[in-house]
Amino acid sequence: MNDWLRSVTVLGLGFGVVVLVTLELAILILPSPPGPAQARDGRPPAVPVIVEAPEVEDGVPTRLGGTLMVSGDREGTFTLDRQSTDGRYGLIGDDGRIFFANDPLAVEQMNFDGLSFFPEPDECTITPGELNEAIGVAGADLECIDVADVRGNGVLTIAGRIGLPADLLGMRGDLPTAGGTVDIGGETLVFTDAVLDIGPRPAIVGASPYRMQLVDEDNGTVLSFAYDLQTHRLVLANVERDGMDQDVIADACSIATRELGRLNPRVAIIEMSLQCAEVEVPGLGPVAIAGSVIVEQIEPPA
Repeated sequence: MNDWLRSVTVLGLGFGVVVLVTLELAILILPSPPGPAQARDGRPPAVPVIVEAPEVEDGVPTRLGGTLMVSGDREGTFTLDRQSTDGRYGLIGDDGRIFFANDPLAVEQMNFDGLSFFPEPDECTITPGELNEAIGVAGADLECIDVADVRGNGVLTIAGRIGLPADLLGMRGDLPTAGGTVDIGGETLVFTDAVLDIGPRPAIVGASPYRMQLVDEDNGTVLSFAYDLQTHRLVLANVERDGMDQDVIADACSIATRELGRLNPRVAIIEMSLQCAEVEVPGLGPVAIAGSVIVEQIEPPA
């Protein structure tokens, strides 16, 4: 009986040794899986990078909106990445929105994370920063200190730099104002306003077919321009003088335009050069027309 127990014990120990040796060999042969801080080649794993358009580059804003810091009864960030122009100007994002009053510029309303704020004029400050004329956006430091939710659910401080339309901040840099002069048959006409709307608009019975009209009230002269939405071609379509008007054939004139910069992302400042070898003008007959006008070109929303 003792010999039998001794045999079983020796057999069990031998089997255990075989199993341990087999497991150690397997560990040596098989590569260990990489840990969280080590890749298969022994180097640290690559960290995923989320690439976003920069809000500021060399101090100059590159787009509208931005990210504000929130502190107080709520902590976090307030990201604004698109605009609203429905009746009043505002910047909106997934977290909330800010609406601005103009003249003077002020924060009129804020909504963030379910809270609503209607700040008093002295509770928020907006300080203009650098201007990016190419896109019509200027930086602005916004700070609203200890503003209270209208329902008493929290008090927040919201601060940071955002991009706003340059003209909302009263900034236009070196961009010239609209207007210019045009010579018609030896007479120089002066225009102090020039706006071209190239966005789609509904067809309304009786509405003017022209997209831009240059008016010289002293001479009773109006130059009317048409714009083709498909070809993006601007043409002088009609000349009015002393209450009489004359249509102009499409190829009678050449028009060249050059963008100088932007007042905001939708309004470009354009230099328009007009050259007509011969156009029939009421009261003057066939005459040459030539001149240059600065135009505010209003574009459709992106």
